[in-house]
Amino acid sequence: MKTLITVFLLSGLAGSALAQSPTPDSNTLINLGRFDEAKQLLSRNAEQNPSMQTYFDAGYGYLRAGQPDSARIWFDKGISMDEKRVPLNETGAAITYLVKNDTANANPKFAEVIKKSKGKNADILYRIGEAYTGYLTPGDGSIKPAYPKAVNAAKAIDYLTRAADRDKKNATIQLVLGDAHYLNKDAGTAVSRYESALELGMNPPRVYQRIGDIYWQGRNLNLAVENYKKAIEANATYAPAYSQLAELYFLVNRYKEASNYIDQYVNVSHDNRQATLLRQAQFHFLAKDYQRAVNLIDSNRTALGQNPILYRIKGWSFSSLKQPEKAIENINTFLEKAPEKAMPDDYKYLGRAYMETDSASDDSLGAVFLTKAAPFDTTENLYSDVAKYYYRAKKHVEAVATLDSSAKHGFKADVQDLFRYGMSNYTLGFQRDTAGKLVRDTVRFALADSALALAQQGSPDYVPTVLYRAKASYYAYTPEEAVMNGKAKPHFEQFISMVADKEEERNRYQKDLVLAFKYIIAYNDLVAHDESAQKEWLQKGLSFFPNDPELLKIATAQSDNTANAKSPKQ
Repeated sequence: MKTLITVFLLSGLAGSALAQSPTPDSNTLINLGRFDEAKQLLSRNAEQNPSMQTYFDAGYGYLRAGQPDSARIWFDKGISMDEKRVPLNETGAAITYLVKNDTANANPKFAEVIKKSKGKNADILYRIGEAYTGYLTPGDGSIKPAYPKAVNAAKAIDYLTRAADRDKKNATIQLVLGDAHYLNKDAGTAVSRYESALELGMNPPRVYQRIGDIYWQGRNLNLAVENYKKAIEANATYAPAYSQLAELYFLVNRYKEASNYIDQYVNVSHDNRQATLLRQAQFHFLAKDYQRAVNLIDSNRTALGQNPILYRIKGWSFSSLKQPEKAIENINTFLEKAPEKAMPDDYKYLGRAYMETDSASDDSLGAVFLTKAAPFDTTENLYSDVAKYYYRAKKHVEAVATLDSSAKHGFKADVQDLFRYGMSNYTLGFQRDTAGKLVRDTVRFALADSALALAQQGSPDYVPTVLYRAKASYYAYTPEEAVMNGKAKPHFEQFISMVADKEEERNRYQKDLVLAFKYIIAYNDLVAHDESAQKEWLQKGLSFFPNDPELLKIATAQSDNTANAKSPKQ
């Protein structure tokens, strides 16, 4: 049986995986954060069915949407319809002052509605208590009051407790009382109130989600997940639980799960807000499902409009999909439309895209962008990519400088970085003075040998590393000094042992092998004074390269020396 995520990926559209849920009611829309839809629904109902309750509900929709002034307009319309002992819309109007931190107006108005209701109406007490919670709102991985300045946990608990005493079986009051205790930093009592709401018949998914939110804020993520899943088990179309699971898995970098749950959230919630659709595409990008991210954007272009972020997500995705031209087009479009939102990763993906094209000039431009992004990236060593370009372009000064920057920023060089650092320094070891005379830079050769020695530890069988360790030790000095100090000897010997017996390699490295044989022959002559070893190495060299003029010249010299040693003294 296919998992849900497999079905999603095969279907291409999250909506085909689950049965469509019914259109959400106003309370669900508010809980989903879809305030524009909730306001439309509630205001239309108030206009078509004017009453104390419908006017209050319309104002409440605007209040929860963060628009207290607009909310007050609806409350004021409803005040004339309030019952004598139930000043509901008058309470709503008072709340609009509280959430704007205008206690000078709010407090006397609260006193007035309490007086009119004789402090006995549970709904009035509940509405005031709820306002003092600031309307705790879960979403995007947090549970925070929409109006932080209105929060007064003690007053909230007081009013809500009085409301609960008046209406002991009201599950909604118990739920919000849990919110008040949470704000009072009493998570245990909060959960108890939520459980009471459940016992009193509150919609189970909403309660489980609330409990999950509490556990999340306490960083008990396993219990948070457990409760969100309970919410879904109770009602497979309860959208907020899917949303919270998506955000929770995003938080812990489990992007496949996050993309799975946000797909399900969009499916059951019908939430087509730009922010939601872009976040859905973002999660799929992070899950490395780059084509899915692109498809989501393309299939929702009407809803997404011209939001610049969609070009960023598409550009990054195309860069990862190795479609550089499309990546360059989209990222540049994003940077043109929203230059103030540019971030280092934009230049990282743009730089990589330019380097994927076939143009040498694009490679250079790619290096510029990667260099711009490199200091800010703590997870990927972009300096390595730039150094690779400079090395291949034979810009060795830049390659060395880039790898030095990499080290300064705390990146550990890998084998390839070390090899390039060594080879660039080796190349720079050959300098010319103003007269054009060759000058050896001993420091460069020493840096080359040190880097190549570290590279050799990581890749001991890579022939060029061994060879250029030998050559760095050799060319750092005059030929005679190099032979006398013997630093190159073990490396030349190892190099010969690695390639001399392999015909293809021997042909490839002929000049270097001849140099190696000449060095070892000279070392046994001038330093070791081992005539037998000297002859042995010469014979070995000639066995591979019998016609090499330099080795033949050494052989002739040896023969002359031997003949002179045997001839009688005059």
